[in-house]
Amino acid sequence: MKSLRVAIAGAGGIGRHHAKWHALAGSEVVAVLGRNHAKLSANSQDLKELFGFRGRMYLDLGELIAQERPDIVDICAPNDAHYDLARQALDAGCHVLCEKPLVWGDSLAASLTQAADLHEQSRSQGLHLGMCSQYAASLGQYRRLCPEVDPSISSTFVAEMETLSRGRPRDAASVWVDMGPHPLSLILAVWPTATLLPESLRVRFADRTAEASFTVHSDDHTCDCRVKVCDRDEGPLTRRFAFDGQVVDLAGRGGDDGVYRSAMTAYGVEDLSDDFMSLLIQQFARVVSGDEPEPFVPSATAIRNLDMQASILAAV
Repeated sequence: MKSLRVAIAGAGGIGRHHAKWHALAGSEVVAVLGRNHAKLSANSQDLKELFGFRGRMYLDLGELIAQERPDIVDICAPNDAHYDLARQALDAGCHVLCEKPLVWGDSLAASLTQAADLHEQSRSQGLHLGMCSQYAASLGQYRRLCPEVDPSISSTFVAEMETLSRGRPRDAASVWVDMGPHPLSLILAVWPTATLLPESLRVRFADRTAEASFTVHSDDHTCDCRVKVCDRDEGPLTRRFAFDGQVVDLAGRGGDDGVYRSAMTAYGVEDLSDDFMSLLIQQFARVVSGDEPEPFVPSATAIRNLDMQASILAAV
């Protein structure tokens, strides 16, 4: 696989981890995009210490693309910037990997329209548009650890995922926008054509916790789902999911080689695998290189994820 040229839009926060995994996957991180010079300089220094970043810094995506000609633009900027950045990158002929949610506009309807627009643009130009909701990459490890469970024929799915407030507590709706795509991505990784049955939807948003129960239908199969996401001031965090009652707990571990890995536990047995985000980014590189057909979360699936996410939020 050839070395791909990658630009990171928003290299602070989660973006620094994206940059690291691209570099470790064998791609060249050629540039980072930011909103001001001070933050860009700090982020660039962090990336140098993290994996030896030697790329350049930009405040304008058009200039970045003209100068660096990246194969991939990885968007980790704030949600409201996703659409414009993705559209500009696709216009320039770049493949796009975008953090979840794929877009988040002024309204739920506008967000869905924008997502459909990006999907059609990428399809018509023969480019790949993927969403980074890394739990979609966890099913291989789940199947290996729990071989007696076949998620594709399961009748129940449960997920609970907590996140840290980092000193800025958020209300339930904000937590749902941030974390809701993760459990939904697991559902859609099993049933890519799943639709949410509106009459089944029950929602409870209170304080910093968002809960929803609903049934999804795909072809001739239905599954009863229950998801919960919440914001906490401190860890340790609970992150777990289950198909047909077989629960796995999720965590992370730094290996002896300094590489962060996912730790999935069931029956008291811990299984270590590549970090889910690393797996998703590695796979996206293979897709762009022509070695695999589509990303773990292609744009069509990201739109279904967004539609489910919006339906649940609208029911509050």
